[in-house]
Amino acid sequence: MVGAQLNEPLLSWESAIAETAAQFGTVLYGVEASAVIVAAFSGMLAARQRQLDFVGTYVLAFVTAFGGGTLRDLLLNRRPLFWVSHPEYPVIIFGLAVLFVYCPWRWVPERPRARYLSDWVDAVGLALFSLSGTSFAIAQGLPNFAATIIGVITGVFGGVLRDVLLADIPRIFRTASSLYATCAFVGAWVYILALRLGGLNATASVLGFVTAAGLRIVSLHYDITLPQPRYNLERPLPPWGLRRSSRRRSHRRSRRRGKR
Repeated sequence: MVGAQLNEPLLSWESAIAETAAQFGTVLYGVEASAVIVAAFSGMLAARQRQLDFVGTYVLAFVTAFGGGTLRDLLLNRRPLFWVSHPEYPVIIFGLAVLFVYCPWRWVPERPRARYLSDWVDAVGLALFSLSGTSFAIAQGLPNFAATIIGVITGVFGGVLRDVLLADIPRIFRTASSLYATCAFVGAWVYILALRLGGLNATASVLGFVTAAGLRIVSLHYDITLPQPRYNLERPLPPWGLRRSSRRRSHRRSRRRGKR
């Protein structure tokens, strides 16, 4: 009886969040559509830096825009996939890719500026996608931590696929890279806490977006990283074969010194 009374506020709070998320379906759609467009533009910028053709540009834009959301829908068992239920998304990205590749650019950014623009666009896409994933997870009644993980996966997986296709180590796996998945994680928790304190979905979305995108931009500007793993601070060990050969050499030298 006491356990039921303790669980009742938690269940009512989660149901209230689900009802609030369902009432603001338009907000969720707007966040998702904005995330798709921004992520697609991030993939196009990456394709331009590698001098890819139209097919490569569209593939990178498609994978970056739909990779995280597709994995989110698979984990939440949502059918059809979000870009299938909204067929305008692939068409819009196709049109944007045509304009991006074949229309003349009046302003061609230099390489440092292009990199700076790409980082800003990627930060905005990361924040939007992480919030959309967290919103859909909460609407389906997932626990807070699980909803946060779904949000992080939604935000970062498209960029992971983009980097893999470009034969790069994904930036979320690089020890020396600035904060990336951490920004999505913190932004998702700010969004959940704002809802728990009674804020509207739109207000919570703005707070979570500002937190995730702002933290990402600040980490890029000041080169903020997570603490380095212990094994990165230690002296790297040579391969096993080299270790055995070095031991043999040292043993021979010690025997020669003993004979002398």
